[in-house]
Amino acid sequence: MRAFRGLARPAFLALVLALPAVKPAMALNIAVKGVVESNCFVSLSTDDSSLPTDGGNIMLGALGEHCNESSGYTVVLSSTNGGALVDASGNKIPYTISYDQVDGRPLSEPQVINRLDPQTELRTGALLLSLPRQLVRQGGFFSDTLTITVRAR
Repeated sequence: MRAFRGLARPAFLALVLALPAVKPAMALNIAVKGVVESNCFVSLSTDDSSLPTDGGNIMLGALGEHCNESSGYTVVLSSTNGGALVDASGNKIPYTISYDQVDGRPLSEPQVINRLDPQTELRTGALLLSLPRQLVRQGGFFSDTLTITVRAR
């Protein structure tokens, strides 16, 4: 029994000395964060066009919209002259606009299209101006400024 005790003591001592060599597990957490900037824009490819003297439709061009905002975005169409072409004397020719959900509406007040999802590819559609047939009789320079805004929601 003493011989066993004599052997057990060096074995126990070797085990105890070996324990500090076993290191506890260690973990490292790294927080990874980043920001993807909102990118919203509008584009228009146009053709030169003149007002037809008999009224009717004028294709203003292909309107492109893009906005990567995850909560969606709005497209707002508005007019400086409230949806009328105006000459230097103040003569007005009212018109309507068609684009996507806005179908033949006057721009006496801004027209708003709500997009609930982001648009990561360029979305395009025809932008059409319609003039009343009976009102376009007088010659002259008529103008208005149509503003199209794409804004993150």
